[in-house]
This record gives sequence, C-alpha cells and structure tokens, in this order.
Amino acid sequence: MAESRHAPRATKTEVVVSIVGDDLTLAAELVSELWNSKVKAEYFVNKRMMKHIDRARESRIPWMVIVGEQEMNEGIVVLKDVEAVKDDKIPRSRVVEELKT
Repeated sequence: MAESRHAPRATKTEVVVSIVGDDLTLAAELVSELWNSKVKAEYFVNKRMMKHIDRARESRIPWMVIVGEQEMNEGIVVLKDVEAVKDDKIPRSRVVEELKT
C-alpha cells in the first residue's frame, strides 16, 4: 500500500546535503552551516545521483542541497524541492538564506 503524501515523516531532517563524489570536507562544511542556523540537516556522500534522490524520498526529506564537480567549479549548489521535483541553482553563499525562506 502506498503511503499518502501527508504520512508522518520518519525523520525530523529537513535537508539532505548531497555530495555527488567523495568530498567529506565539503559535506561537513555545508551541514555545519545549516546546523549553526538551526536547520535540521544530514549529509550523504555517494557518486551515484539516484542514490541521493532515493535516500531523500525514502526518508521523506523535503529538500536537497546537491553539489557535484560542476557545481563546485561554478561556486553554486542545486537546491531541490524533492516533492515538487523542482531544482534551482543558487550561489553557494546563499544556501542557508534560501532554505530559511
């Protein structure tokens, strides 16, 4: 039986910081910024993008901050609304600000 969209979430995590690759330092840096701003976040480091999306969906986490090699080079992150399947590219420096709105 499929879960309804309004089923209680198994976690209080609001954001998963998804590092596509293996940069644990970046993951820790981003998640620390979010924690310092009282945003409930966790990180996930994996080379396969679908693993990240599956993790967010299974845990019913509403937001993803995605960083891969291209994003790192451009100084941006992808902010993904998991349920609306909507992505926005934002400057790396505005992550906390954008998630707070």
